[in-house]
Amino acid sequence: MSDAPHLDRVVGVPGVAFAAFNCIVGVGIFSLPGLVAGVLGPAAIIAYLVCAVLIALVGLCFAEAGSRVKGSGGLYAYAGAAFGPVVGGVVGMLQLFANAIGSAAALARFFLDTLAGIWPALGSTGASIALLVAIYTTLALVNIAGTRDGTRLTVALGLLKLAPLLAIVAFGVFAIHPANLAWPATPSIGRIGDGALILVLAFIGVETGLGLSGETRDPARTVPRAIALALGVVAALYIALQLTAQGVLGAALAGSAAPLADVADALFGAKGASLLLLATCVSVGGYMVADMLSSPRSAYALAEAGQFPRSVAYIHPTRHTPVVAIALYATAVVLVAATGSFKQIAVLAVAGTLVMYLIVCVGVLRLRARGVAEAGAPFVAPGGMLVPTAAAAMIVWLLSTLAWRELAGGGLFIAVTAAIFAAHEWAKRNSVVGRKEGLS
Repeated sequence: MSDAPHLDRVVGVPGVAFAAFNCIVGVGIFSLPGLVAGVLGPAAIIAYLVCAVLIALVGLCFAEAGSRVKGSGGLYAYAGAAFGPVVGGVVGMLQLFANAIGSAAALARFFLDTLAGIWPALGSTGASIALLVAIYTTLALVNIAGTRDGTRLTVALGLLKLAPLLAIVAFGVFAIHPANLAWPATPSIGRIGDGALILVLAFIGVETGLGLSGETRDPARTVPRAIALALGVVAALYIALQLTAQGVLGAALAGSAAPLADVADALFGAKGASLLLLATCVSVGGYMVADMLSSPRSAYALAEAGQFPRSVAYIHPTRHTPVVAIALYATAVVLVAATGSFKQIAVLAVAGTLVMYLIVCVGVLRLRARGVAEAGAPFVAPGGMLVPTAAAAMIVWLLSTLAWRELAGGGLFIAVTAAIFAAHEWAKRNSVVGRKEGLS
């Protein structure tokens, strides 16, 4: 048995589930009820139900892929196992750049701006950068110290994030006016589709928790359960908040830019604004903590497979954590947040994430055909080909609704990345052939 440092499988269902939960429920939840009500009014609940079905299909595909593949990197590992290193490399780069660094940097910047609204002294460039460095240095050190420490912090922040949102639901149910929930008319299919699109994008983030796949205990059982728990809690929370906001605010919900703040103000008065400001900070903080726990594993997995510099795959000899990948990722987020270049990366975010989802959903069929079961008897999504096919069709439809700029940006990134990894694989194969010929 090798004594080389390795990643420890110490993450259970709560760790994976809360990593996913924290990355799905970001700052968007605080404006989401008003956005959906603006499209569908009191009938917005229909869009939530449609979206829950659509997201469940994708979740089932992720659950099956995660139960079959035990390597690090989440969607990167699943795509590589299904389609090989070139497609895997494309997904890994999308996951790292389009999905992780840009989103983390944007939310880190939002976090600093929110704090500057409370303490104006933090509004200066020097102070904000110093705070940003301090935050990500702390997060990096916590995760380098041990995966268990990062997981515990992720679960704690997830529970803190959940508490004020549940308080709004718990107190708001007694302030609901039933007349505010009545539908004036049944919306058209087109309107329902528009509302569902907003919600599907609000559910993006479950893949981040899967970055811990190489450190997950019994992934064949843990990954499906964690995905079910995360998506179930998020769906129930979103629906409860929508009904509460609609029931309390009525017609005013559709025109509200900060609907949950308005609900909190109606329920708790001036204290409501403080509650929501705190909840916003905790929500962003929860994302940052969960992202720092999971996303560096994408860089580690790429390096472990030889698609990044090998040094990035270095594992701490006693802590058993990917120390270089964690430090590198923290540095990248700080630089992107400080320079504001996340605005350019944002063009890739939605298209890149949907392409990743599409590859993994189709990849489930490939994993089945190849009989991949690295972690024991896998979970198998019911319905044969129905779930992966339906999920893929849904994603293609969502891609067709995106602006050409997003599609073009995503397509160019994918083409360049694929060409680089294809050339890398070609050179590697030729090198192996050359060595064999030299020995013969």
